[in-house]
Amino acid sequence: MENLKVIDLFCGAGGASTGLIRAGYDVVGAVDAYQEALDTYRKNLCEGDLTNEFPGSVTFDKPLRADLSQGYDDSGKGENLPEITFEDIRENFELEEGEVDVICGCPPCQNFSSLRDTEPWPDGKPKDGLLRAFVDFIREEVPDVVLFENVSNILNAGEEVPSTYVDWFIRQMKNITRPSDSPQEGGYGYTFKVVNAADYGVPQRRRRTIGIFIYGAEDEEVTIPAPTHARDPEEDSDREPWVEVQDRIFREDLKTDLDLGQKQTGIDGYPDDPAHRSRRHHDSTIEMIEAIREHGGSWKDLRGTNDKDLIKECHQDLSSGARSAYGIMAKDEPAPTLTTRCANVSSGRFTHPTENRAITFREAALLMGFPRDYKLPSVNEHAERVVGNAVPPLLIKKAAEHARSDLQQVKKKEITEAA
Repeated sequence: MENLKVIDLFCGAGGASTGLIRAGYDVVGAVDAYQEALDTYRKNLCEGDLTNEFPGSVTFDKPLRADLSQGYDDSGKGENLPEITFEDIRENFELEEGEVDVICGCPPCQNFSSLRDTEPWPDGKPKDGLLRAFVDFIREEVPDVVLFENVSNILNAGEEVPSTYVDWFIRQMKNITRPSDSPQEGGYGYTFKVVNAADYGVPQRRRRTIGIFIYGAEDEEVTIPAPTHARDPEEDSDREPWVEVQDRIFREDLKTDLDLGQKQTGIDGYPDDPAHRSRRHHDSTIEMIEAIREHGGSWKDLRGTNDKDLIKECHQDLSSGARSAYGIMAKDEPAPTLTTRCANVSSGRFTHPTENRAITFREAALLMGFPRDYKLPSVNEHAERVVGNAVPPLLIKKAAEHARSDLQQVKKKEITEAA
């Protein structure tokens, strides 16, 4: 089978596209609204030589910046960007109708993030308009495969599993049919599952929902790839141990003992890497981190000790929650879930395993699974955001490889039945 052609919607800084080209797909178009993420995508995947390392390719000069909401009022469009249809996407990337084999999409569904409260919503109506827009794009092209990645809570938000939200998505996909096919021949077979990225070789415990849809398939013909890693693999298992933090960020080409505010440029013995830079911290924060190392791994371990007064005022009377704030990242485990504040010690267990500083943006990118030389924004907040919002490339690589294998089996069955 030739390389499948894929459009990456809500592409961000290129996490999914990196996984797709590693899996031998040709990315023929990518769209997002966030300018800094698109600049990162362009520098690495359109202009850099990164794609030369992998069997797939990126075939365009720059991704498209546009509003992907298709006009749904509850989508939160943000800036005044042009609303587009899939026909606009084809025109921008000079594609013919039916030329796209795969649509990959990670529409932001923040209402179902574990960091936000989930409110009830009417039956049959998805809460996030961007999912409705995503389905409209699929309906316009009807590709062979749809790859979907999102927060874990969308699968079980609400009282039923699958949730009203996901149930709506499945019903829409079941009813999409090409004009040349009967309803019995059309529709998408599917599988949905919440997976832990650490079980697929990503050095991060990141629970995400993966959905794979194949046109004309039966549901049982569409499967999720089996995990390749485990916390403690059994002796007779072919699974490998989880990849640990120290496996990715303790490297000879990264200076570990950076001074606060220092970046790795002009340092003897190390290649220039402006993304490997340390944030500055207040003296009181450093003092608290040192005490946390002495008593445990969390600010809560300071309670009842001589260092209890170092606990931040906002946490002094806190009885639950925020346990991971100022936490020390374990070096011999996968990292915790990286967020859009993943280089800020107050926002999670993002303190370096051995140094009294937050992890750097380069270290965060490595823990997400980006290649070592992936260029990142120079502004701290943008660097955190593009990494924290990314899809782990290795997770998408394995899902894409598996989807291609399932598609091949479906195509073989169709040929056999037609003979």
